[in-house]
Amino acid sequence: MKLLLIEDELLLSQNLTKQFNRLGFVVDAALDGLEALHCLSEHTYDAVILDLGLPKQPGLVVLETLRKQGVTTPVIILTARNTWQERVNGLKAGADDYLGKPFEFEELLARVHSALRRAQMAHNAVAQNALQQGDLTLDLDAQQVRVGTQEWQALTATEFKLLKLMMQTPQKIFSKSELIERINDQHYDCDSNVVEVYIRRLRQRIGKQRIETYRGQGYQFKVI
Repeated sequence: MKLLLIEDELLLSQNLTKQFNRLGFVVDAALDGLEALHCLSEHTYDAVILDLGLPKQPGLVVLETLRKQGVTTPVIILTARNTWQERVNGLKAGADDYLGKPFEFEELLARVHSALRRAQMAHNAVAQNALQQGDLTLDLDAQQVRVGTQEWQALTATEFKLLKLMMQTPQKIFSKSELIERINDQHYDCDSNVVEVYIRRLRQRIGKQRIETYRGQGYQFKVI
C-alpha cells in the first residue's frame, strides 16, 4: 500500500513514515501544500493523511483541489484543529475521516485500514460492471472510462465499442477493416479514415501510449 503523508512537522512526519514503513507501507512525505499537490499530480496513492495547517497551501485547499479533479483516494485529516466546526468543514470538503492531535499511532493505523477497506468495497462494487486493464477502468453500464483515480470521461457509442473490443483482447492487433466491421455501421468502408479519427479521440482520453499503431497491420491496446 502506498500512502501520501502531508505533514509540516518534520519530526512527526519522519516518525510516522518510519512506523508505516515497518508495517510494509510505502510512504511519500510532503511538508507543504504545494509539494502535496505536485505529488498527487505525479503519483497514485491508496490513501492520503492530511494536516490542515500547512505552509504555502492550506490543507483544506489541497483537499478541495483533489476532489474537484475527481480523485476519490481516501483522505484522513490529521490536525490540531479539532473543533466541531473544523471537523464538519473537513468532511464537507471531501475527507473520509478526521483525527485530532494528539493521537495514538494505533488509532491512526486503524483509521487508515478502515478507509482502505471502504475504498476496496467501493472498487469491487464498480468492478462488477467494469472492465479493468492496468489502471484503466471501463464502466460497461455508463459507457465511461477512467484513468487511475481521475475523473470519469463519457464515451460516444463508437468510442465505447472500439475501446471495449481492444481492452477485452489486449494481445490482439486489430486491422482497420476489422475495427470498421465491429463498429457495425454500413456507412463506413475500408478506405474511410473513421478508425483513425476515433483512435485519435481515444488516445486523447486515455493517453497515446495505450493504443499502439502497427504500420500495415492495425492497432493494439497496451496494458500499462
